[in-house]
Amino acid sequence: MVLSFILTLVVANFLSMQFGESYIYLAFHQKLVVHSPPENVMGFDTESSDRITQEGEEANVGVENQPREAPNSTSLDQLQTIKTRNWWIWIFVSSGLVVTGRVFSTLLLNFYFVQTGRDVCDDPKQFKGTWLQSMVQNAAFPFTALFAFLWCSLSSNHRKTTTSSASSSGKLFLLYISLGVLFAAYSQLYAIGRTHCIFFFWIFTTQLILTSMFTAIINKHKFNRWIILSVILSGVATGVTSSDDAYNPCEGEGYKMSYGAWCGFFGTVAFSLSLCIMQLGFEKVIPKTESKVSSVMLMQTYASMIATLICLVGLFVSGEFRDIKEDFETFKKGKPLYVLTLTGLSLAWQVMSIGLVGLVCLVSTLFSNVVSFCATPLANILVVVAFRFIDDDIEWFKGGALLAGILGFASYAYSLYKTVKKRASQSETLRV
Repeated sequence: MVLSFILTLVVANFLSMQFGESYIYLAFHQKLVVHSPPENVMGFDTESSDRITQEGEEANVGVENQPREAPNSTSLDQLQTIKTRNWWIWIFVSSGLVVTGRVFSTLLLNFYFVQTGRDVCDDPKQFKGTWLQSMVQNAAFPFTALFAFLWCSLSSNHRKTTTSSASSSGKLFLLYISLGVLFAAYSQLYAIGRTHCIFFFWIFTTQLILTSMFTAIINKHKFNRWIILSVILSGVATGVTSSDDAYNPCEGEGYKMSYGAWCGFFGTVAFSLSLCIMQLGFEKVIPKTESKVSSVMLMQTYASMIATLICLVGLFVSGEFRDIKEDFETFKKGKPLYVLTLTGLSLAWQVMSIGLVGLVCLVSTLFSNVVSFCATPLANILVVVAFRFIDDDIEWFKGGALLAGILGFASYAYSLYKTVKKRASQSETLRV
């Protein structure tokens, strides 16, 4: 998984270098003054089509200083086509990271529960280890920092970071602190809900509804029929297959189930708020001149680091650190595989988080959550194949859920396509 992730990095860097050469060629032959074209392409400078629709902004073609002569309209069209193509490429790359992270994290988490005996209803360990799970979910932030370093190293023309003022630094600090607290909160609340409530995944599905409400209020997100259809299809896709896991809490634990249900609900609230705050951060706090790649990496790194520290404190205060030795020694597949499982689980969650933050930066909070939900049917179908292939078959409605997830993603993507096309036609009309 790490090798494929680095390979994606190299391929994306190569593509952006090619796009950069196209900028230089057009600038030379059309006498346009274009500043730092490779960085603009590599830095996600293309604005989200959702935000452009809401704010009524004109398309940014990357020309900062207008020359004395009016630029050729054909050259402007070519520049905009390159930027739009690059924007779509990054959307699919980020979506691929979300799907990959979702699949591997679901498989490894089920494997962890089975091998530690937590899939057995009367096992006393079933309700333990929630702080460890939440810490592992955020502990791979050094991997994100390494990825940011590799990106800057491979990108020879990367944009230099501008010196930020004290006020902007304070805002960034508050942004990362708030995101880190929310990361730790929903990680722990989800871990409790998953292990205590048999209806957790039905509660988890309400995350999409809460995200739609919060982003409409906080981010002023506008809805159309394609986006509403996408939300409905992705919610149905997750709700149908979300109960197919290798671990299920006991049904007779009334108090614990109620406790887990409330934790699961507040976990969805914390996660939805974190996505909305991310979008506000990209729009209001992070400078427009900042490389968006660096912004995504730094946001994920610092927020995960703060969340890891909070969960580490909770791990020792609660006394759950004593259970780690027991899990390590009693892991059915052996001690080395225990370490590899937790390491792979942490990396998978981090890969998915990078994709989610990238989609928030590129498009919107709601689209990021829709992609995550659309990936859930595939992950849960693979869980059935991996853990229950002897007893259970993949019923027809699981295939229908997978189709619903694909159609949900396609519906939102079509909405983005229509928005971009409308924006291009409006820009052409203004030039004429």
